[in-house]
This record gives sequence, structure tokens and C-alpha cells, in this order.
Amino acid sequence: MERTVKRTSKAGKIAFLCTKYFFLVLVSIIFVFPIYALVINSFMPNIDAGSTSFWPNPFYFGAYKEIFVAEYLRYFLNTLLVCVLNAGGVCIASSLTAYALAKLDFFGKNFVFACIMGMVLLPSTVLSIPLMIIYSKMNWLNTLYPLWVPMWFGGGTMNIFLVRQFMRGIPKSYSEAASLDGANSFQIYLMIIMPLVKPILIYLAVTGFIGNWNDFQGPLLYVRGEPSQWTLSVALYMRFVEGEGAADTNNLPNVQMAVGVMMMLPCVVLFAFFQKEIMEGISSIGVKG
Repeated sequence: MERTVKRTSKAGKIAFLCTKYFFLVLVSIIFVFPIYALVINSFMPNIDAGSTSFWPNPFYFGAYKEIFVAEYLRYFLNTLLVCVLNAGGVCIASSLTAYALAKLDFFGKNFVFACIMGMVLLPSTVLSIPLMIIYSKMNWLNTLYPLWVPMWFGGGTMNIFLVRQFMRGIPKSYSEAASLDGANSFQIYLMIIMPLVKPILIYLAVTGFIGNWNDFQGPLLYVRGEPSQWTLSVALYMRFVEGEGAADTNNLPNVQMAVGVMMMLPCVVLFAFFQKEIMEGISSIGVKG
């Protein structure tokens, strides 16, 4: 009797595991299939792109030759410049602001932090028109400045909040010991605090880079009128959807798929290389906060 019960229980567990993994595989296929279709169609001749074929026969690399031209290299460099400057601005500005709010004592500190957090209540769409007016008066429209300069002034509300929560978990004894040794506030920030907050800064830099790489609204608002300042996301839309400045070959389906692959590839590589740091950053937020 006991053996029968054990066999039934074991069979039930096996059936549960098989069902669970079946649905997990099914959901994974649903999510991965669009990416697979994008990559496969980019290696097909134009006549076969978008067909029901699931494998190119033979592999065709002509679509990638079409996009490796001077214009796309300029779009790539514009996007890379914006992403790198934003990632640097996020780390430096948010860590400085968070350090002042977490480790320094000054009048009105809590009020300043409340005002910063209050910015979360303002949706980005509401700020678009005032920012357009400001950048227009500064002659920044159709340049890359609006896409990276603001991030150097504060670092972003949620970024400040995350770094501040992380810094609050660092014992005050570290700062006090350094202060007794004659270190000033900036030296404590640079030599003591910054190495300890490295996980969260890597997390912010990587996620900020990926977010700006895929950003579409900002470049569309501020640099749409100047093709030489386009980022990849805007160029993909303006050339393939609007058809501005596009040759006939640029509207071919396989060329569009190839541009999509090149748009996706840096984010995939970046996440693969920094996956461990990203996970550590996320877990450390929960522990330190």
C-alpha cells in the first residue's frame, strides 16, 4: 500500500514537472520567435523575405552590405556618443547628488529630497513642450545636446533614489574613520563611497545605455529636422517609414530586417557581458535599501 502511494506521488511530481516545463518552453518559443524571424529574414534575398520559409537557402549577406555605408556609420556613432555620455552622466551626477542626500548634513536636506522625488509625479509627456521651448531658445534643437546634457545635472530622479538607498546601507563608521584621518567630504566620496557603490553604478550605467540606445521619443523630438544628427532609432523610422532621404534599396524588407538586427545586437552583447553585475546590482538594491 505504501509503495503504491509513493509511486502515485512520484508519478504526480513527474507529471507536474513535465507540464511546467512544457508551458515554459511554449512561452519561450512565443517570445523568441519574433527575434528568430527578424534574424532569419535579414539573411534572405528580398524576394524571400517575409515569406513562410523558416531558413534561408542559401544565406544572403547583401542586405548587410547595404547598411554598412557612411550614413549608417554616422547614425551609429551619434547613438553611441549619446549612450556613453548618458551612462557617464548617470553615474557621476546621481552618485554626487545621492552622496549629499545620504551622507552629508545640511539644512533642508529632507525637503530637497522630497522635491526630487516629487518629479516622479510629472510624466515625461507633460515636460516635452516646456523642454522644447527651452532648448529652442538655447539653439539646441537639431543637435545632440538635449539628449545627454540634462543627465549630467542630477542624474535622474529614480537613479538618485536607488543610489541614495544603497549609500544609506554603508556604515557611517567608514566615513567617520576617513574624516578622522583628515579626509574631506570629496575625498571620502571618491575614495571610500564610490568603490562601495560600484554594483549599483554598473547597473545604472548598463540599463541607462540600453535605454538610450532604444530611445525613440527624445531623438524624434529634438533632432528630427537634421539628418546628420539622427540616432539609429530615428533613422530607422525616418528612412523606412517616412521615406525621407531613402534610396529604393533601403525600403526592401530584408534591409529593414538587417537594420533591426544591428539595432538589437549591441544591447544583447552588453547584457550578456554585464549580466552578473546587473543581477548583483538588483539584489544589492533589495539588501541595502
